[in-house]
Amino acid sequence: MVLTEGGEPLFPARRWDWNRVLTPRAVLLMLPVAALVIWAYWHPLARWEATWRHQSGAWGHGYLIPVIAILIAHYRLQERAPQRMERCAWGLVLIVLGVAVRIASFTLMHGYPGEITFVLVVAGVLLWLLGWEMFRALWVSVAFLLLMIPWSQKYYEDVALPLQRLSAMATEMMLRFLRVTVQRTDNVLYLESMPDGLTVAGPCSGLHLLFAFVALGVMMAFIYRRPVWERLLIVASSVPIAVFCNFVRVTLMALASDWLFFARRALEVREATWAAWFSFRPAQLDAARNSMLDPVTFTHQSFGFAMLGLAFLLMWAELKFTDLVFVSDDAEAGDPGSAGSQGQSGAATGSP
Repeated sequence: MVLTEGGEPLFPARRWDWNRVLTPRAVLLMLPVAALVIWAYWHPLARWEATWRHQSGAWGHGYLIPVIAILIAHYRLQERAPQRMERCAWGLVLIVLGVAVRIASFTLMHGYPGEITFVLVVAGVLLWLLGWEMFRALWVSVAFLLLMIPWSQKYYEDVALPLQRLSAMATEMMLRFLRVTVQRTDNVLYLESMPDGLTVAGPCSGLHLLFAFVALGVMMAFIYRRPVWERLLIVASSVPIAVFCNFVRVTLMALASDWLFFARRALEVREATWAAWFSFRPAQLDAARNSMLDPVTFTHQSFGFAMLGLAFLLMWAELKFTDLVFVSDDAEAGDPGSAGSQGQSGAATGSP
């Protein structure tokens, strides 16, 4: 809102009221349409849910994507509340296009492109029922739904292999810097504790973490009013942050494997070691190391959860840095492109 010199509000800030959309008439109109979309895409939706459930370490975040999309929609409507809601016939064009692509994809036996049309049809329904201004506010939430769709194996392999090699190369350089004996062949790391090799395979490629990190970046970019360039920077930076966090994860796993391996060897020759102080047995150390290296165990997946926390801290630090260096300076100079000036301009002129 705009403040006077004494700090009093000059114009009240507009607040979005969900009752403008969720009227009884609108709900009765939207429910049949939503039910029809769900029926038309029932098989893809069921397959996605099964993937989320059975591959929770890779796609478990799919359950949270619709919830986060609603959260982003709420903040977007608070930021740029539509003045009116009128039906737009272009929404029917998007719906027809999405259905046509899905039929063609099914006919040509390429199911994955047809499944993605779910997002296109949802966008068409939104545009058709609620109009262009609502679509401008909520397109981010609609596009966000793409992150809940599991990739087909073909596309996964095309993207995963370069990430596997990148993680393996970065881990090799770091381990050599830390004076750990290591050899690398393609995406396999050979350590003294792992003569059979540590394969940086699909679950360790960073691809699955990438989806979760991009989702986190989009959420952090759009739940607060920020300049467009800053939002783009936050979303784009989620990709290198994901790659960095995955490199940290693989490096820590390799170091932990060596640490447990040499502790077990010290126990076998009865040398003084931390494991002897805590009365560990060699079999227990072997079980802990095997559990850590097994992708289906919670111990292995906990490294990924820790990296999500690290990614959140890095993105939070990035937000604070950009606010400190750029946004604060712009606001003090009265730059109309700053976040604060944008909020004041929107409140004063009533533009969405």
